[in-house]
Amino acid sequence: MGLLKVTGVRKSYASAPGLFDRLRSLRSAVVAVDGVSFSVGVNKVFALVGESGCGKSTVARVIVRLTDPDAGEVLFKGVDVFGLRAEALKAYRRSVQIIFQDPFASLNPRMSIFATLSEPLRIHKIVPKSQYRQKVADLLHTVGLTPDVMNRYPHEFSGGQRQRICIARALTLSPELVVADEPLSSLDVSIQAQILNLLLELRQKIGLSYLFISHDLHVVQYFSDDTGVMYLGRIVEQGATEEVFTRPLHPYTQMLIDCVPQINPGDRVNRSSVIAEESSSSGCPFYPRCPRRFEPCNRISPPLEPYNGRLVACHLYKE
Repeated sequence: MGLLKVTGVRKSYASAPGLFDRLRSLRSAVVAVDGVSFSVGVNKVFALVGESGCGKSTVARVIVRLTDPDAGEVLFKGVDVFGLRAEALKAYRRSVQIIFQDPFASLNPRMSIFATLSEPLRIHKIVPKSQYRQKVADLLHTVGLTPDVMNRYPHEFSGGQRQRICIARALTLSPELVVADEPLSSLDVSIQAQILNLLLELRQKIGLSYLFISHDLHVVQYFSDDTGVMYLGRIVEQGATEEVFTRPLHPYTQMLIDCVPQINPGDRVNRSSVIAEESSSSGCPFYPRCPRRFEPCNRISPPLEPYNGRLVACHLYKE
């Protein structure tokens, strides 16, 4: 059994009504996540990739219980996390931590670094109060910062340093799984490499598992073991990262990889030059943009099914 198992998670939000909708008191629903399923193994990295707005961050928020799903379940070590209450829920929050995209927005500007990192120790009673400063110093050392910064405030640090502090905060409770939601996207490229190497080092030293969410395919290929490709709230392809990147099956995966700048692009086909058409509600969600679409695609939405050792949602691979 994997450390984390997500099955059939669905989440929708009510959209803001327009003028005529207000007159009729109508609100339409926007489906952010539509039946997403995957698992994360012990000391493994599972990555979710896709364009902005495809539902990756909503999946992250569901897993750490910042929002409740409309349907589906999330199992941690075989236990339904949405059935947890009181001390069991508190223990789950210790085991599963999140790193957000914007390190400055996720740190309280009025709290010193010591206050930020010692707060989880106080809430969860991890160590005696007399040991707070030593524990915070050890955490700062783990993420490559010196203990003398603990009395400073977030605005005194660079973006990369702030993200290191956020990683230290996530490590405070010795989690087993870290949900990293676009942890590199707000950083300079040179700093991205440092933070990525830090995450990799923590995985090797501590045995952390990651749910890694990103739109940067180079980073995902380097860092993850397995990858799920999301489009409009659904996973359209899933499998071992190297297989997905070297032999993509779904046309959307192929298009994503084709859009990544290549040193020697060769004779790659520019599949992105496809004229978008009005989306079909009953067919494949990628139908309007797909260069390989054919007759069933506009009528029937393909389920995510096994094919050659991975999962793919495409009529091209139906017998």
